[in-house]
Amino acid sequence: MKFFSILRELFESDSFIFMSIGLVFAIILSIKMSNSRRIIIALISSFGLYAICELFSNIHTSYLFEMILLFLGTIAIGGIIGFLISVVIVKVRKMV
Repeated sequence: MKFFSILRELFESDSFIFMSIGLVFAIILSIKMSNSRRIIIALISSFGLYAICELFSNIHTSYLFEMILLFLGTIAIGGIIGFLISVVIVKVRKMV
């Protein structure tokens, strides 16, 4: 995990709180959307945000910028998990 600084920080500290904020926000947003296509687009957007934050966090510019990227990246990880859960729920709900 040399290059994945946001994931390393997630496992080493209490930043799972920010991940849970992203998770709750993603699930609430998915309930409002209730369309699997839009949820998948939101999932891809969350993954893109995480990838951008991870790429820029390896460039050491300033401490404040790295902290903002850490928070955004951690929230985006929660969003990814939340949107994945929501896609499964929407698919199961349509099958029943």
